[in-house]
Amino acid sequence: MTTRREIPVSYEDQDNFLNFGKVVIVKPGDTMLPANYKRLANIIYNFEYRRDDVCLFTFPKSGTVWTAGIIWAMTHIGEIERALTESLNNRVFFVDNDFMHRFKEHDYREKLKNLCPDAKEEDGLVLQLAALEKGRRLIWSHLPFNLQNPEVLDKCKVVSVMRHPKDNMFSRYVHYNKFGNASLQLITETFLSGKAIYGSYWHHANETWKRKDHPNLHIMFYEDMKADVMSELRKLNEFLGTNLTEDQLKKVAEHTNFNNMKEHPTMAPNSVAFQGSFFHTGKVGSSKGQLPPELDARVDAWVKENALKVDPSFKYAF
Repeated sequence: MTTRREIPVSYEDQDNFLNFGKVVIVKPGDTMLPANYKRLANIIYNFEYRRDDVCLFTFPKSGTVWTAGIIWAMTHIGEIERALTESLNNRVFFVDNDFMHRFKEHDYREKLKNLCPDAKEEDGLVLQLAALEKGRRLIWSHLPFNLQNPEVLDKCKVVSVMRHPKDNMFSRYVHYNKFGNASLQLITETFLSGKAIYGSYWHHANETWKRKDHPNLHIMFYEDMKADVMSELRKLNEFLGTNLTEDQLKKVAEHTNFNNMKEHPTMAPNSVAFQGSFFHTGKVGSSKGQLPPELDARVDAWVKENALKVDPSFKYAF
């Protein structure tokens, strides 16, 4: 029987950020999350992983949906066309949905009720559906490693994707604008200070990078994926042990190219409040020329200083 652990964190309650309502600051790491996270923190921390699980842990706006589509296609190569008609929410377990409250819950609620009539909704709809799933699971979260089950890397494969912080920040700004008006100045300031939902880019990067040598962790960079996706798919194929042929990998690359994913809404998360397409441009350097010169220089200095703190060899230590 697995011993239940108490997650070793403390909380600081705050009023609101943008339109997220009540939030908490989770320490250590000062990760800002919706207040609902508190009631699920120990459930997430104790979530039981299986040997054949694949986890995708990323900081938001790092190419997560693209990578989720790639991993799902690689692990479901014989039924890849399902992604064109069945929502990503139904194929991938995005456990953060249970505290984010920006996604449609009706389907989750009905599905859980049918599978387990006695389940308690407050214990997390997606978390419980994931626990009930009999097949291989793809589990996605934006939470940093210190808030995940500490045994996850010893239990299953974990993929992480990193993206240049400036592009990451600008993508977040574009994303928030699809929920309503967002200020570039505000998004930049909160991003630099780490006072945004999911907290500091650098805390998340540090938590991942210090585990980079673990054999069950595979770190990918968005820029490398855009430069040579086939090379990255070959590495991922070896890591996941999916044993796909070169032709099958080409099929995955075509299936998950930007235009195809943008054309099919089921290949993106299904949000209740989203305006327009989930996808923007999918380009490296999307932030170029978008910030006032003074702010642009400030962000560059911030990136250089903090990347060196992660590791002198870290990709963004330029």
